[in-house]
Amino acid sequence: MRIYLSFFLIILCSSIFAQTTNKNTILLRSENIYFDFGKDNIRPSEKNKLISLASSLQKNFDGYIQLSAHTDSIGTPNKNYSLSEQRGNAVIHYLMQQKIAPFSFVTRYDGEMIPIADNSTEEGRQKNRRVEIAVYKINTHEITTSVSTNPSVEKPVETPKKGINSSKEEKENTVNLTFTIQDETTNEPIPNAYIKAFNSNEKMNAPQGIWKGDIELQAENTYSFGFYAKGYFHNIENLMIDDYSPKTITVKLKPTKKGNKSALKQLYFYNNETTLLPNSIPELKRLKESVLLNSNVLFEVGGHINFPFPYNAPKPVRELSVRRAKFIYNYLIENGANPEQLTFKGYGNTEMIYPTATTHEEMTLNRRVELKVMGYLKEN
Repeated sequence: MRIYLSFFLIILCSSIFAQTTNKNTILLRSENIYFDFGKDNIRPSEKNKLISLASSLQKNFDGYIQLSAHTDSIGTPNKNYSLSEQRGNAVIHYLMQQKIAPFSFVTRYDGEMIPIADNSTEEGRQKNRRVEIAVYKINTHEITTSVSTNPSVEKPVETPKKGINSSKEEKENTVNLTFTIQDETTNEPIPNAYIKAFNSNEKMNAPQGIWKGDIELQAENTYSFGFYAKGYFHNIENLMIDDYSPKTITVKLKPTKKGNKSALKQLYFYNNETTLLPNSIPELKRLKESVLLNSNVLFEVGGHINFPFPYNAPKPVRELSVRRAKFIYNYLIENGANPEQLTFKGYGNTEMIYPTATTHEEMTLNRRVELKVMGYLKEN
């Protein structure tokens, strides 16, 4: 059986829900654009940098451009946040004038939160008044499984059919994998679990919580698998192939017990919008499958943002968390979920995992959509 992982054009959005760059990407180029004090207009010298960057990209650029916008520490945190947003948008607008597609950008606004120099000197403040740009290329992968997906049945080794896994290269690219799917709280194997790779509707069944088989994988690439079982939130495992030795991977699933929460790991929104980027499609499909599989569970879809200041985020920012939660809620309803099992709520920045986040990783964990179990539907 062949499972194709033809990833969509991965264009991440770090502003609210994006994850950190992973091994599916290659950094092609980086650049810093600097600004005058209190200004968001681009200097002529910095325009030349952007023109050079745009001209270096291929016409059909298969990747994304990550931007993080910053200010110095002069002024209030709110004003600096807004100024960093204006600077980031100015860079995006200028690159769009250079024929860069508007959906190619991943933007994060950090205000004064992440200085790279001392703000007590003008030289340091100038270094902090910046938009950092990183251009990434995306890899695509193909997976081929060549052994029975039923781990409870031993079968004799068959002679490969002509044209299927018969070449020396294909045999060398085969990895023997064992996935063990366990309950997060008890560490016991989960019966009737199954695995899916993106772009495939075919299940890799693990009736005793174990799947074992041979899969053709390309070295130096990362592959993503989704794991499911009734009574559990789904989970994702990214597998980096560094060699072709047998590998055993243990995956934990969290029970859909009342009060339990699970953050959706790979949802990416356009900056300050409720529209999802194309590379969110795999996670949306996984989410839909998980909710439909647990049709008796009452879920709340919760939206959370990153705004690490000692007070509530401004109203428009708080409302964004509501709109995004509602967007996911509507997607699930439109794709077959029972309206009676779903509600939505925006939490703004009131439940940040890291209330004083300073690193990109901490901010990423603050920006999330969560499913929370509120109870259960009565069974007829």
